[in-house]
Amino acid sequence: MKSNHCGHQWMIALTQKLSECELDLELKNILEHLLEDSYFALYMDKNVGVQPQPICVFASQGFPAYNSKQVSNAMQTLDSELVRISGQDGKHCFFPMHRNGKLIGFVVAQSKVLAKLENAFVITNILNIYANQQYLLYRSRLDPLTELLNRQSFDSEVMDILQQNHLLSELGDVPNWFLAMIDIDHFKEVNDNFGHVIGDEVIILVARMLRDSFDHKDFVFRYGGEEFTVLFRANDMQQAKQMLDACRRNIAKREFPRVKSLTVSCGFCQLIGSDMVPQLVQKADTALYAAKNGGRNQVVNFHELPTANLSGDYGEGFDDDMLELF
Repeated sequence: MKSNHCGHQWMIALTQKLSECELDLELKNILEHLLEDSYFALYMDKNVGVQPQPICVFASQGFPAYNSKQVSNAMQTLDSELVRISGQDGKHCFFPMHRNGKLIGFVVAQSKVLAKLENAFVITNILNIYANQQYLLYRSRLDPLTELLNRQSFDSEVMDILQQNHLLSELGDVPNWFLAMIDIDHFKEVNDNFGHVIGDEVIILVARMLRDSFDHKDFVFRYGGEEFTVLFRANDMQQAKQMLDACRRNIAKREFPRVKSLTVSCGFCQLIGSDMVPQLVQKADTALYAAKNGGRNQVVNFHELPTANLSGDYGEGFDDDMLELF
């Protein structure tokens, strides 16, 4: 794509992207054009955290990766508005990326890119357009009540992880991802006895506890009503269950406004490459139902369920309260 001297066509192209993958690819293509034969990399915080924790979003082939200390040093020395030349003999050029005046990341490239000053001007504008569009996409994926990821973004995140695992399997280094479904026990009683305002407050507090229980690179969703899902990494199934059980215990120990105490039930399974999203959800949901039917306030591993229970048929012992997941 050709551009005028202000790069307005590139800016229009960025604001037309409706997915993060497409947005990242468009920015990479633009930078490859503007930076010509220079090596470069983008580091930024996509999670909109209070304290930015930039990670490498993409890098051109041959660019040496920055470690966390180098990224931190760059963030501390950058101004949100100014391009900076740094490194040995001034070999690197840093273009800051900011959102609402807050530095959230940077592009680092070989300093020869400043030979064309108009390109440096366009790059800084492009990065800010990209950051704003990325933020709008991020907000569109959030549940307005809890600010967790919403149901609509769940399928795409699972598919992305399964695809990444497939690619990594060829290198023999596949992380162990798990899917957990977590439901607040007897939540209908909370709404009936204390009203929906208190019910919403309970959901918000549980959401915060869930988010704080997992790494910022894991994913926590509000799946529907009082039900949540978590996509997280663990070394093995035992550690996954321990992580979920620790979260369950913390919620059970907390005192909630008016309600005082409540519990959650949880079912989980491991993400297996041959499974599709509906199969994985069914497995975690089956384990959740088993946790509910087994007395609630517990964590159940789908892979430990007896074969007779894998069909999801719970017979006459099924508790009607388990239908109130949404």
